[in-house]
Amino acid sequence: MTARPTPDNEPIACAYFFAGPGLCYGLLTSRLPALKASAAMNESQIGLSLLVMGLASVVALLAGAGLIARFGSRACLRFGVLSMIAALPLVGLTRTPLAFGLCAALFGLCMGLGDVAANAHGIQIERRLKRPCMSSLHAAYSLGGLTGSLGGALFAAWGVAPSVNFALLAALYASLSPLASTRLLESPDKPSEDASKDTRAESILVLETKIAARLPSPFVVACGLLAMIADAAEGSVGEWGSLFLFSVKGAGEQVAALVFGVFCLATMLCRLVGDRLRQRLGDTSLAWGGALLAACGMAIALFSPVSALSLIGYGAMGVGLAPIVPILFSRAGNAPGVSPGKACATVSIFSSSGMLVFPPSLGALAHRVGLDRALLLVLAMCLLLTLGIWGALRNGTAPSGAGDR
Repeated sequence: MTARPTPDNEPIACAYFFAGPGLCYGLLTSRLPALKASAAMNESQIGLSLLVMGLASVVALLAGAGLIARFGSRACLRFGVLSMIAALPLVGLTRTPLAFGLCAALFGLCMGLGDVAANAHGIQIERRLKRPCMSSLHAAYSLGGLTGSLGGALFAAWGVAPSVNFALLAALYASLSPLASTRLLESPDKPSEDASKDTRAESILVLETKIAARLPSPFVVACGLLAMIADAAEGSVGEWGSLFLFSVKGAGEQVAALVFGVFCLATMLCRLVGDRLRQRLGDTSLAWGGALLAACGMAIALFSPVSALSLIGYGAMGVGLAPIVPILFSRAGNAPGVSPGKACATVSIFSSSGMLVFPPSLGALAHRVGLDRALLLVLAMCLLLTLGIWGALRNGTAPSGAGDR
């Protein structure tokens, strides 16, 4: 007998699908050294493959609004996440740089679709429950990323090949997916059969509209730009945090390796209480205060004479950035006259672009002026985020129960 979704289990089911992309990304990044050896790649080829993966993800984000309009966010969410789970072991089986790049592109396509569908579905659950839940859902992503990173490290210590590592954890995740799938919200955004005719022409029109940058509304675009800054700052931690502590602060490799783990743990814990804080403090106060805390944390990380204090600074940065992106997705999805699918696709395109473009650019800048000076740009971005949030979030529509102050 098929379980019917209820208001109590819909957020839990959606959180399960939020955790999937985090799990896969954590696994992939934690096993990159072994993947590099098995596919006989150099650093340049790895960078190009990851760039291809990011571009493929952006392509899926561009098409996401049209696919959600046709099939509904529930179907797109299940297909995107489960396809990504299936594609991950293929990445582990590659033995040439070309094969790795092609499998990474497939993985990126599935991840992009799962990303936009998950956020669109989360916004629909918020509307149904009349209370915020996006922060808790994004906490599930952080938990998945932390689990993937720790799992990858454990399997690497045991000497298990990435393909076996990926297959075992993917099978474990997929085995529970039918239980979660039946408890997802029935998508209210799925049109009737009559409304879905000539969908190919409609999808082409959606893609052309996106490429032409005819974006939904200035408020949604503003949310996207702020999400881009927040995700770019987060990306700087994953890409450069450990190297900064090791090469600039003189920390040992074991301490430097803790940077991203501390950041993810802080992010996850903060997001678990983020929805209650939204109801109590309001979106603007919480996001603005978070951006200010992120700037303070980055300043501590940069200017502290002790590596342990720098690690604490990165943890504070994780706490500060944690509520911002979920709030931006929620506010964009509740903007008047914009469908959740289109709003989430727009915000996702901007935020993914920040992750895709900023870390390599930071590396080029660090090569010229030094990593410690290059990271001053991240501090400046956090300060810019405080100004942008204060100006943008006082306008727009807050979800029911979130309030604003």
